[in-house]
Amino acid sequence: MENIRSADPLTYETLHEELYRFVLIKYLLSDEDRPDNDSFSDLAELSLSKSMKVSPALVEEFDAAASCDGATSVMAKKVLLFMAIQRELNIELPAAESARIKTMHDLSRMVWNTLKTSPENAGRLAE
Repeated sequence: MENIRSADPLTYETLHEELYRFVLIKYLLSDEDRPDNDSFSDLAELSLSKSMKVSPALVEEFDAAASCDGATSVMAKKVLLFMAIQRELNIELPAAESARIKTMHDLSRMVWNTLKTSPENAGRLAE
């Protein structure tokens, strides 16, 4: 995140790559774990799979058994990650848009657009 905070100018490509690295680190994954489909949920499921030492299919099955409030482990992991991104970049991500994140590019675009509206980042972002 320091690379994102200190880049001047900050390009979308740099943001995306550094944000992806941050997600991999937070999820205790490596570059080899990047899904071909760019799926954000697949990353969260893989992270749970590795930490629980079970197959991704078991994670999916476990999460399919709904809790009393309907939240899944994957959803909780995403929310915690969004909170960490907000804290690290001193931004507030739009809750409605956060719920629609499907890919890492979706996440990067949401963070990029939020940074664009932040006065402290004015003039620092390269279009």
